Amino acid sequence: MRSNRAKASLVSITIVAMALSGCVTTQQDRIGANDGTDACYQYRVALDSTGDYYAEDMLKGAAIGAGVGALTGALAGGNLKSALIGAAAGAALGTLGGYWNSKAQQGRDQAILGVMNDLDTENQNLNRTQIALDQLVNCRRAEIARVKADYKAKRIGKPEAEQRMALIRAQLDKDYAIASSINQNIVKRRDEYLIAADNIEPGSAEKIRTKTAVKAQTNKKKKAKQTTTASGAPASQVVQRTNTAFETSERINATTSSIQQIAQKEATLDAV
Repeated sequence: MRSNRAKASLVSITIVAMALSGCVTTQQDRIGANDGTDACYQYRVALDSTGDYYAEDMLKGAAIGAGVGALTGALAGGNLKSALIGAAAGAALGTLGGYWNSKAQQGRDQAILGVMNDLDTENQNLNRTQIALDQLVNCRRAEIARVKADYKAKRIGKPEAEQRMALIRAQLDKDYAIASSINQNIVKRRDEYLIAADNIEPGSAEKIRTKTAVKAQTNKKKKAKQTTTASGAPASQVVQRTNTAFETSERINATTSSIQQIAQKEATLDAV
């Protein structure tokens, strides 16, 4: 029995190590080296840097869940198979609903306050990501406009214009990969906050999800101000902050999707 438990403990440690090491990349791996040909490189760096916040927390939750699950399975079943089953269940817990479950252990009142404070930080980071993403997209569009203007004014010929456009399209593809990866982690975290909000105020998640992207864009500044000066019960403030996070994440998602459209429709001489 002791031998089986020792093996199961080793499995849990291995799973945690794999979860953490298997997803770690350097910034240069993600964004590529600066060879001097990318006028928007600084904005790509800024965007990528905002992604560290979302990735780190999500990975910790999954890894810890897997480790705890493996250990629990080992204690319950006393064998390696039970440990692996427990690890799978623990990993699922760590990535869906695990956030609220961990907060709820503190007691409902403390959990609500904890979620509210976390959402303040979340919204600050989401705003940083949106700003960085907007700056990158605007820079790419400015580069596209510059190539078209040079070509139209006959300062450059078609071969050079095509070459420069091809480079911009390749850069946009890389931008999309970076933004999409960040966006995926944002959605995972957003779902955790929706689960928390629904536990605090039942039915709130569905109401938040039905908000339209148009309304979110129209009320951007108004909503941001309301959440920073919100009054009323803490539960209501959690819902308001979750709504703000959801709306911002929707804008980030829409902007991320637009990168592909820019590459396909705007970064071409046919659109001159």
